[in-house]
Amino acid sequence: MDVVKVWSGLTFGDRFVPVEIQITYGAGLPAFHMVGMVSESVEESKERVRYALKSVGKSIPQGRVMVAFLPSEVTKSGAHFDLALLHGFLKGNSERLIVGEVALDGTVRATVQSLRVIAAAYNSGTKKFICPRLPESVLKLMPDGDFFMVEHVSQLLSGETSTAVEDEGGTECQGRIGLNDVKGSGIKRVAMIAAAGWHHVLLMGNPGVGKSMVAERMVGIMPSMSNSEKLDLLASTGTLPDHRPARFTSWNSTPAGFFGSAKGTPGEVTFAHRGVLIMDEFPQYRKDILEGLRTVLDCRAVLASYGSQRLTWPADFLLVATSNPCPCGYLGHPKKVCKDSPTSVMRYLGRLSGPVADRIDMHYWVKADEPNEDVKAVEERVCNVWELQKSRWESEGFIHAGHIPGERVDELVEVGSSVRKLLDDSVEKAGLSRRERHKILRLSRTIADLEGAHDIGINHLIEAISYRQVIPWLRSLVP
Repeated sequence: MDVVKVWSGLTFGDRFVPVEIQITYGAGLPAFHMVGMVSESVEESKERVRYALKSVGKSIPQGRVMVAFLPSEVTKSGAHFDLALLHGFLKGNSERLIVGEVALDGTVRATVQSLRVIAAAYNSGTKKFICPRLPESVLKLMPDGDFFMVEHVSQLLSGETSTAVEDEGGTECQGRIGLNDVKGSGIKRVAMIAAAGWHHVLLMGNPGVGKSMVAERMVGIMPSMSNSEKLDLLASTGTLPDHRPARFTSWNSTPAGFFGSAKGTPGEVTFAHRGVLIMDEFPQYRKDILEGLRTVLDCRAVLASYGSQRLTWPADFLLVATSNPCPCGYLGHPKKVCKDSPTSVMRYLGRLSGPVADRIDMHYWVKADEPNEDVKAVEERVCNVWELQKSRWESEGFIHAGHIPGERVDELVEVGSSVRKLLDDSVEKAGLSRRERHKILRLSRTIADLEGAHDIGINHLIEAISYRQVIPWLRSLVP
Protein backbone atom coordinates (compact mmCIF):
# COMPACT_ATOMS: atom_id res chain seq x y z
CA MET A 1 0.00 0.00 0.00
CA ASP A 2 1.43 3.35 -1.06
CA VAL A 3 1.26 6.12 1.52
CA VAL A 4 1.89 9.79 0.72
CA LYS A 5 3.58 11.67 3.57
CA VAL A 6 3.69 15.44 4.01
CA TRP A 7 4.51 17.58 7.03
CA SER A 8 2.71 20.41 8.76
CA GLY A 9 2.53 21.43 12.40
CA LEU A 10 0.69 23.09 15.23
CA THR A 11 1.51 25.11 18.32
CA PHE A 12 0.59 23.86 21.78
CA GLY A 13 1.17 26.80 24.06
CA ASP A 14 4.77 27.79 23.41
CA ARG A 15 5.64 24.32 22.08
CA PHE A 16 5.85 23.34 18.42
CA VAL A 17 4.39 19.95 17.52
CA PRO A 18 5.25 18.59 14.03
CA VAL A 19 2.28 16.89 12.38
CA GLU A 20 2.78 14.16 9.80
CA ILE A 21 -0.11 13.89 7.33
CA GLN A 22 -0.42 10.46 5.69
CA ILE A 23 -2.69 9.92 2.67
CA THR A 24 -3.61 6.57 1.22
CA TYR A 25 -6.18 5.27 -1.27
CA GLY A 26 -8.26 2.12 -1.40
CA ALA A 27 -10.89 0.40 -3.53
CA GLY A 28 -14.56 0.71 -2.75
CA LEU A 29 -17.33 3.25 -2.76
CA PRO A 30 -16.15 6.89 -2.79
CA ALA A 31 -15.42 8.08 0.75
CA PHE A 32 -13.11 10.61 2.38
CA HIS A 33 -12.13 9.94 6.00
CA MET A 34 -9.89 11.90 8.37
CA VAL A 35 -8.54 10.47 11.60
CA GLY A 36 -6.24 11.78 14.32
CA MET A 37 -8.41 13.96 16.60
CA VAL A 38 -9.24 16.49 13.89
CA SER A 39 -11.59 19.37 14.68
CA GLU A 40 -14.45 20.67 12.56
CA SER A 41 -12.22 23.32 10.97
CA VAL A 42 -9.89 20.58 9.69
CA GLU A 43 -12.83 18.46 8.47
CA GLU A 44 -14.00 21.45 6.42
CA SER A 45 -10.70 21.40 4.51
CA LYS A 46 -12.06 18.46 2.49
CA GLU A 47 -14.30 20.78 0.46
CA ARG A 48 -11.79 23.63 0.26
CA VAL A 49 -9.13 21.27 -1.09
CA ARG A 50 -11.56 19.56 -3.44
CA TYR A 51 -12.54 22.81 -5.17
CA ALA A 52 -8.99 24.24 -5.08
CA LEU A 53 -7.82 21.16 -7.01
CA LYS A 54 -10.52 21.81 -9.63
CA SER A 55 -9.02 25.29 -10.17
CA VAL A 56 -5.92 23.63 -11.68
CA GLY A 57 -7.81 20.85 -13.49
CA LYS A 58 -7.18 18.15 -10.89
CA SER A 59 -9.41 16.14 -8.60
CA ILE A 60 -9.23 13.82 -5.63
CA PRO A 61 -8.85 10.19 -6.84
CA GLN A 62 -12.01 8.09 -6.90
CA GLY A 63 -12.51 5.42 -4.25
CA ARG A 64 -11.80 5.43 -0.54
CA VAL A 65 -9.43 8.14 0.69
CA MET A 66 -7.96 7.93 4.17
CA VAL A 67 -6.01 10.81 5.74
CA ALA A 68 -4.27 10.41 9.10
CA PHE A 69 -2.94 13.31 11.17
CA LEU A 70 -0.16 12.12 13.49
CA PRO A 71 0.42 12.17 16.45
CA SER A 72 -3.16 11.15 17.15
CA GLU A 73 -3.31 12.20 20.81
CA VAL A 74 -3.12 15.94 20.05
CA THR A 75 -6.17 17.82 18.79
CA LYS A 76 -5.70 19.32 15.30
CA SER A 77 -7.55 22.54 14.53
CA GLY A 78 -7.25 25.40 12.07
CA ALA A 79 -7.33 25.96 8.33
CA HIS A 80 -3.53 26.08 8.06
CA PHE A 81 -3.45 22.33 7.27
CA ASP A 82 -5.17 22.95 3.90
CA LEU A 83 -2.05 23.52 1.82
CA ALA A 84 -0.26 20.45 3.20
CA LEU A 85 -3.26 18.26 2.42
CA LEU A 86 -3.58 19.70 -1.07
CA HIS A 87 0.15 19.21 -1.70
CA GLY A 88 -0.24 15.54 -0.84
CA PHE A 89 -2.95 15.09 -3.45
CA LEU A 90 -1.27 17.26 -6.08
CA LYS A 91 2.46 16.60 -5.71
CA GLY A 92 2.91 13.73 -3.28
CA ASN A 93 5.62 13.49 -0.64
CA SER A 94 7.50 16.50 0.71
CA GLU A 95 10.07 17.01 3.45
CA ARG A 96 9.29 20.71 3.79
CA LEU A 97 6.93 22.02 6.45
CA ILE A 98 3.73 23.10 4.70
CA VAL A 99 1.19 25.56 6.12
CA GLY A 100 -1.47 27.82 4.63
CA GLU A 101 -5.19 28.21 4.09
CA VAL A 102 -6.56 27.41 0.63
CA ALA A 103 -9.59 29.21 -0.84
CA LEU A 104 -12.06 27.64 -3.25
CA ASP A 105 -10.49 29.43 -6.22
CA GLY A 106 -7.05 28.06 -5.38
CA THR A 107 -5.55 31.16 -3.77
CA VAL A 108 -3.36 30.54 -0.72
CA ARG A 109 -3.67 32.73 2.34
CA ALA A 110 -1.68 33.23 5.53
CA THR A 111 -3.60 32.85 8.79
CA VAL A 112 -2.59 33.80 12.30
CA GLN A 113 -2.09 30.12 13.08
CA SER A 114 0.12 29.77 9.98
CA LEU A 115 2.43 32.50 11.26
CA ARG A 116 2.54 30.95 14.72
CA VAL A 117 3.45 27.55 13.31
CA ILE A 118 6.17 28.92 11.00
CA ALA A 119 7.81 30.94 13.79
CA ALA A 120 7.58 28.12 16.33
CA ALA A 121 8.92 25.59 13.81
CA TYR A 122 11.84 27.87 12.96
CA ASN A 123 12.67 28.23 16.65
CA SER A 124 12.66 24.42 16.85
CA GLY A 125 15.17 24.04 14.02
CA THR A 126 13.00 23.69 10.90
CA LYS A 127 14.36 25.77 8.02
CA LYS A 128 12.46 24.69 4.87
CA PHE A 129 8.86 25.76 4.29
CA ILE A 130 6.10 25.85 1.70
CA CYS A 131 3.76 28.64 2.73
CA PRO A 132 1.74 31.68 1.58
CA ARG A 133 3.44 35.00 0.84
CA LEU A 134 4.91 36.45 4.01
CA PRO A 135 5.75 40.07 4.86
CA GLU A 136 9.37 41.13 4.56
CA SER A 137 9.37 41.96 8.28
CA VAL A 138 8.59 38.32 9.08
CA LEU A 139 11.23 36.92 6.73
CA LYS A 140 13.91 39.17 8.27
CA LEU A 141 13.41 37.35 11.57
CA MET A 142 14.37 34.05 9.91
CA PRO A 143 17.38 34.93 7.72
CA ASP A 144 18.51 31.35 7.05
CA GLY A 145 15.02 30.03 6.30
CA ASP A 146 14.26 28.51 2.88
CA PHE A 147 10.76 29.66 1.92
CA PHE A 148 8.85 28.52 -1.15
CA MET A 149 5.96 31.01 -1.11
CA VAL A 150 2.85 30.57 -3.23
CA GLU A 151 -0.13 32.80 -3.95
CA HIS A 152 -2.00 30.12 -5.92
CA VAL A 153 -1.89 26.35 -5.87
CA SER A 154 -0.87 26.36 -9.55
CA GLN A 155 2.59 27.44 -8.41
CA LEU A 156 3.05 24.03 -6.80
CA LEU A 157 2.93 22.60 -10.32
CA SER A 158 4.97 25.32 -12.06
CA GLY A 159 7.63 25.58 -9.32
CA GLU A 160 7.44 29.38 -9.41
CA THR A 161 7.86 31.05 -6.03
CA SER A 162 6.34 34.40 -5.07
CA THR A 163 8.11 37.41 -3.63
CA ALA A 164 7.57 38.72 -0.11
CA VAL A 165 4.90 41.24 0.76
CA GLU A 166 6.47 44.69 1.05
CA ASP A 167 6.25 46.40 4.42
CA GLU A 168 4.84 49.87 4.86
CA GLY A 169 7.69 52.15 5.89
CA GLY A 170 7.94 54.43 8.88
CA THR A 171 5.32 52.83 11.10
CA GLU A 172 7.67 52.07 14.00
CA CYS A 173 8.73 55.65 14.57
CA GLN A 174 5.20 56.95 14.16
CA GLY A 175 3.87 54.48 16.76
CA ARG A 176 6.23 55.53 19.54
CA ILE A 177 4.94 58.14 21.97
CA GLY A 178 7.25 59.13 24.81
CA LEU A 179 6.74 61.14 27.98
CA ASN A 180 7.21 64.60 26.44
CA ASP A 181 3.56 65.58 26.93
CA VAL A 182 3.35 64.15 30.46
CA LYS A 183 3.27 66.77 33.24
CA GLY A 184 5.11 66.04 36.47
CA SER A 185 8.76 65.15 36.98
CA GLY A 186 7.94 62.62 39.72
CA ILE A 187 5.75 60.42 37.56
CA LYS A 188 8.25 60.67 34.70
CA ARG A 189 10.99 59.41 37.00
CA VAL A 190 8.85 56.51 38.19
CA ALA A 191 8.11 55.53 34.58
CA MET A 192 11.82 55.74 33.76
CA ILE A 193 12.84 53.54 36.70
CA ALA A 194 10.14 50.99 35.93
CA ALA A 195 11.11 50.75 32.26
CA ALA A 196 14.86 50.69 32.98
CA GLY A 197 14.79 47.77 35.42
CA TRP A 198 11.58 45.99 34.33
CA HIS A 199 9.86 46.80 37.61
CA HIS A 200 6.09 46.43 37.92
CA VAL A 201 4.38 49.62 39.05
CA LEU A 202 1.08 50.60 40.66
CA LEU A 203 0.03 54.20 39.97
CA MET A 204 -2.50 55.55 42.45
CA GLY A 205 -4.15 58.92 42.52
CA ASN A 206 -7.37 60.87 42.25
CA PRO A 207 -9.33 60.86 38.97
CA GLY A 208 -7.86 62.87 36.10
CA VAL A 209 -4.25 63.16 37.29
CA GLY A 210 -2.83 61.26 34.28
CA LYS A 211 -2.32 57.69 35.53
CA SER A 212 -3.63 55.99 32.39
CA MET A 213 -1.88 58.49 30.13
CA VAL A 214 1.52 57.55 31.60
CA ALA A 215 0.75 53.84 31.40
CA GLU A 216 -0.02 54.06 27.68
CA ARG A 217 3.29 55.82 27.00
CA MET A 218 5.59 53.43 28.83
CA VAL A 219 6.54 51.44 25.72
CA GLY A 220 7.63 54.68 24.06
CA ILE A 221 10.68 54.96 26.32
CA MET A 222 11.77 51.32 25.94
CA PRO A 223 14.30 50.05 23.40
CA SER A 224 12.95 48.42 20.25
CA MET A 225 12.38 44.68 20.30
CA SER A 226 15.22 42.40 19.23
CA ASN A 227 14.64 39.84 16.47
CA SER A 228 14.56 37.00 18.98
CA GLU A 229 11.89 38.80 21.03
CA LYS A 230 9.83 39.44 17.90
CA LEU A 231 10.12 35.81 16.87
CA ASP A 232 9.00 34.61 20.31
CA LEU A 233 5.98 36.92 20.19
CA LEU A 234 5.14 35.79 16.65
CA ALA A 235 5.37 32.11 17.67
CA SER A 236 3.09 32.69 20.66
CA THR A 237 0.46 35.03 19.25
CA GLY A 238 0.87 35.24 15.46
CA THR A 239 1.26 39.03 15.73
CA LEU A 240 4.25 41.23 14.95
CA PRO A 241 3.73 44.78 16.29
CA ASP A 242 5.84 47.68 15.07
CA HIS A 243 7.09 48.30 18.61
CA ARG A 244 6.79 46.59 21.97
CA PRO A 245 3.16 45.64 22.63
CA ALA A 246 1.06 47.72 25.00
CA ARG A 247 -2.11 45.82 25.92
CA PHE A 248 -4.83 47.86 27.63
CA THR A 249 -7.04 45.35 29.45
CA SER A 250 -10.52 45.80 30.87
CA TRP A 251 -11.59 45.13 34.45
CA ASN A 252 -14.44 42.91 33.20
CA SER A 253 -12.08 40.53 31.37
CA THR A 254 -12.69 36.81 31.82
CA PRO A 255 -9.91 34.49 33.05
CA ALA A 256 -9.82 32.76 29.65
CA GLY A 257 -9.44 36.06 27.83
CA PHE A 258 -6.89 37.36 30.31
CA PHE A 259 -4.67 34.31 30.84
CA GLY A 260 -5.58 32.19 27.82
CA SER A 261 -7.80 29.23 27.08
CA ALA A 262 -6.62 25.73 27.96
CA LYS A 263 -7.66 24.72 24.43
CA GLY A 264 -4.82 26.74 22.93
CA THR A 265 -5.83 30.40 22.61
CA PRO A 266 -3.35 32.83 24.22
CA GLY A 267 -4.62 35.57 26.53
CA GLU A 268 -3.79 39.22 27.08
CA VAL A 269 -0.79 38.44 29.27
CA THR A 270 0.83 36.57 26.35
CA PHE A 271 -0.03 39.26 23.81
CA ALA A 272 1.80 41.67 26.17
CA HIS A 273 4.95 39.47 26.24
CA ARG A 274 8.08 41.67 26.30
CA GLY A 275 5.85 44.72 26.38
CA VAL A 276 3.51 46.46 28.81
CA LEU A 277 0.30 45.09 30.30
CA ILE A 278 -1.95 47.92 31.47
CA MET A 279 -4.57 47.11 34.10
CA ASP A 280 -6.73 50.19 34.58
CA GLU A 281 -8.89 50.35 37.72
CA PHE A 282 -6.85 47.50 39.19
CA PRO A 283 -9.02 46.75 42.27
CA GLN A 284 -12.11 46.31 40.08
CA TYR A 285 -10.75 43.16 38.43
CA ARG A 286 -12.24 39.80 39.34
CA LYS A 287 -10.71 38.13 42.36
CA ASP A 288 -9.71 35.03 40.39
CA ILE A 289 -7.78 37.21 37.92
CA LEU A 290 -5.97 39.11 40.69
CA GLU A 291 -5.10 35.86 42.45
CA GLY A 292 -4.03 34.17 39.22
CA LEU A 293 -1.80 37.13 38.43
CA ARG A 294 0.42 36.21 41.38
CA THR A 295 1.74 33.05 39.73
CA VAL A 296 2.16 34.75 36.36
CA LEU A 297 4.23 37.57 37.87
CA ASP A 298 6.45 35.06 39.66
CA CYS A 299 6.95 32.61 36.75
CA ARG A 300 6.69 35.11 33.84
CA ALA A 301 4.63 32.42 32.12
CA VAL A 302 1.08 31.03 32.08
CA LEU A 303 0.59 27.39 32.98
CA ALA A 304 -2.68 25.69 32.00
CA SER A 305 -3.90 22.10 31.96
CA TYR A 306 -6.41 20.65 29.51
CA GLY A 307 -7.13 17.02 30.25
CA SER A 308 -3.78 15.24 30.23
CA GLN A 309 -2.14 18.09 28.30
CA ARG A 310 -0.15 20.88 29.93
CA LEU A 311 0.28 24.19 28.11
CA THR A 312 2.77 26.96 28.76
CA TRP A 313 2.64 30.45 27.28
CA PRO A 314 5.29 33.13 27.74
CA ALA A 315 4.10 36.13 29.77
CA ASP A 316 7.14 38.25 30.53
CA PHE A 317 5.42 41.63 30.61
CA LEU A 318 5.88 44.86 32.55
CA LEU A 319 2.74 45.40 34.62
CA VAL A 320 1.47 48.96 34.91
CA ALA A 321 -1.61 49.01 37.15
CA THR A 322 -3.64 52.13 37.91
CA SER A 323 -6.10 52.71 40.70
CA ASN A 324 -8.15 55.32 42.48
CA PRO A 325 -7.55 55.41 46.25
CA CYS A 326 -11.18 54.60 47.08
CA PRO A 327 -14.50 53.85 45.33
CA CYS A 328 -15.38 57.54 44.88
CA GLY A 329 -11.78 58.40 44.01
CA TYR A 330 -11.22 61.40 46.28
CA LEU A 331 -9.46 59.98 49.32
CA GLY A 332 -6.31 62.05 49.78
CA HIS A 333 -7.55 64.87 47.51
CA PRO A 334 -6.28 68.28 48.69
CA LYS A 335 -9.69 69.96 48.25
CA LYS A 336 -12.47 67.42 47.69
CA VAL A 337 -13.84 65.18 50.45
CA CYS A 338 -14.14 61.40 50.18
CA LYS A 339 -17.80 60.33 50.43
CA ASP A 340 -17.17 56.64 51.09
CA SER A 341 -17.62 54.95 54.44
CA PRO A 342 -14.47 53.77 56.25
CA THR A 343 -15.59 50.16 55.79
CA SER A 344 -15.90 50.46 52.00
CA VAL A 345 -12.54 52.25 51.75
CA MET A 346 -10.78 49.58 53.80
CA ARG A 347 -12.43 46.86 51.72
CA TYR A 348 -11.29 48.63 48.55
CA LEU A 349 -7.71 49.03 49.80
CA GLY A 350 -7.77 45.42 50.94
CA ARG A 351 -7.93 44.32 47.31
CA LEU A 352 -4.68 46.22 46.71
CA SER A 353 -2.73 44.85 49.65
CA GLY A 354 -1.41 41.43 50.50
CA PRO A 355 0.30 38.98 48.10
CA VAL A 356 -0.64 40.85 44.91
CA ALA A 357 0.72 44.21 46.09
CA ASP A 358 3.86 42.45 47.36
CA ARG A 359 4.65 41.41 43.81
CA ILE A 360 4.41 44.95 42.42
CA ASP A 361 7.77 46.68 42.84
CA MET A 362 6.69 50.34 42.95
CA HIS A 363 3.63 52.04 44.45
CA TYR A 364 3.41 55.71 43.53
CA TRP A 365 0.94 58.44 44.41
CA VAL A 366 0.35 60.66 41.35
CA LYS A 367 -0.36 64.29 42.25
CA ALA A 368 -2.22 66.77 40.10
CA ASP A 369 0.14 69.62 41.02
CA GLU A 370 3.53 67.92 40.63
CA PRO A 371 6.37 70.25 39.59
CA ASN A 372 6.98 69.85 35.88
CA GLU A 373 10.76 69.73 35.76
CA ASP A 374 12.24 68.32 32.57
CA VAL A 375 13.62 64.78 32.88
CA LYS A 376 16.29 64.76 30.20
CA ALA A 377 17.17 61.97 27.77
CA VAL A 378 14.70 59.46 29.22
CA GLU A 379 14.88 56.98 26.32
CA GLU A 380 18.68 57.17 26.18
CA ARG A 381 19.07 56.57 29.92
CA VAL A 382 16.68 53.62 29.83
CA CYS A 383 18.60 52.08 26.91
CA ASN A 384 21.90 52.55 28.74
CA VAL A 385 20.58 50.75 31.83
CA TRP A 386 19.28 47.90 29.68
CA GLU A 387 22.72 47.45 28.12
CA LEU A 388 24.45 47.70 31.51
CA GLN A 389 22.20 45.18 33.24
CA LYS A 390 22.32 42.83 30.26
CA SER A 391 26.12 42.79 30.27
CA ARG A 392 26.11 42.26 34.05
CA TRP A 393 23.59 39.41 34.30
CA GLU A 394 23.04 37.82 30.88
CA SER A 395 25.35 34.95 31.80
CA GLU A 396 23.07 34.29 34.81
CA GLY A 397 20.02 33.82 32.57
CA PHE A 398 18.28 37.21 32.89
CA ILE A 399 18.87 40.78 31.72
CA HIS A 400 16.88 43.03 34.10
CA ALA A 401 17.13 43.81 37.80
CA GLY A 402 13.42 43.04 38.09
CA HIS A 403 14.14 39.47 36.95
CA ILE A 404 16.70 38.59 39.65
CA PRO A 405 15.41 35.46 41.45
CA GLY A 406 14.55 36.08 45.09
CA GLU A 407 17.00 33.48 46.36
CA ARG A 408 19.88 35.24 44.58
CA VAL A 409 19.12 38.90 45.33
CA ASP A 410 21.51 39.12 48.29
CA GLU A 411 24.21 37.43 46.23
CA LEU A 412 23.90 39.54 43.07
CA VAL A 413 22.93 42.93 44.56
CA GLU A 414 25.79 43.95 46.79
CA VAL A 415 25.40 46.78 49.31
CA GLY A 416 27.67 48.32 51.91
CA SER A 417 27.29 47.77 55.65
CA SER A 418 25.65 51.16 56.30
CA VAL A 419 23.14 50.66 53.49
CA ARG A 420 22.35 47.14 54.68
CA LYS A 421 21.79 48.32 58.25
CA LEU A 422 19.38 51.02 57.05
CA LEU A 423 17.56 48.43 54.94
CA ASP A 424 17.24 45.95 57.81
CA ASP A 425 16.02 48.65 60.20
CA SER A 426 13.44 49.92 57.67
CA VAL A 427 12.16 46.42 56.95
CA GLU A 428 11.78 45.64 60.65
CA LYS A 429 10.12 48.97 61.49
CA ALA A 430 7.61 48.80 58.62
CA GLY A 431 7.00 45.07 58.99
CA LEU A 432 7.83 44.39 55.35
CA SER A 433 7.95 40.87 53.96
CA ARG A 434 11.06 39.17 52.63
CA ARG A 435 9.69 39.59 49.11
CA GLU A 436 9.32 43.34 49.65
CA ARG A 437 12.88 43.50 50.94
CA HIS A 438 14.12 41.86 47.74
CA LYS A 439 12.14 44.28 45.62
CA ILE A 440 13.67 47.24 47.46
CA LEU A 441 17.15 45.89 46.69
CA ARG A 442 16.33 45.35 43.02
CA LEU A 443 14.91 48.87 42.78
CA SER A 444 17.95 50.34 44.50
CA ARG A 445 20.21 48.67 41.95
CA THR A 446 18.24 50.14 39.03
CA ILE A 447 18.14 53.61 40.59
CA ALA A 448 21.91 53.50 41.10
CA ASP A 449 22.40 52.37 37.49
CA LEU A 450 20.28 55.29 36.24
CA GLU A 451 22.46 57.67 38.21
CA GLY A 452 25.63 56.07 36.84
CA ALA A 453 26.72 54.91 40.31
CA HIS A 454 28.75 51.73 40.74
CA ASP A 455 27.65 51.17 44.34
CA ILE A 456 24.19 51.50 45.85
CA GLY A 457 24.09 54.55 48.10
CA ILE A 458 21.82 55.47 50.99
CA ASN A 459 19.97 57.96 48.78
CA HIS A 460 19.20 55.19 46.28
CA LEU A 461 17.87 52.94 49.04
CA ILE A 462 15.74 55.69 50.59
CA GLU A 463 14.08 56.38 47.24
CA ALA A 464 13.40 52.67 46.73
CA ILE A 465 11.85 52.37 50.21
CA SER A 466 9.61 55.37 49.48
CA TYR A 467 7.87 53.36 46.77
CA ARG A 468 6.46 50.96 49.40
CA GLN A 469 4.67 53.58 51.52
CA VAL A 470 1.61 54.66 49.53
CA ILE A 471 -0.91 52.05 50.71
CA PRO A 472 0.00 52.43 54.43
CA TRP A 473 -0.33 56.21 54.02
CA LEU A 474 -3.81 55.84 52.49
CA ARG A 475 -4.86 53.54 55.30
CA SER A 476 -3.81 56.23 57.79
CA LEU A 477 -6.23 58.67 56.16
CA VAL A 478 -9.25 56.48 56.87
CA PRO A 479 -10.99 57.64 60.08
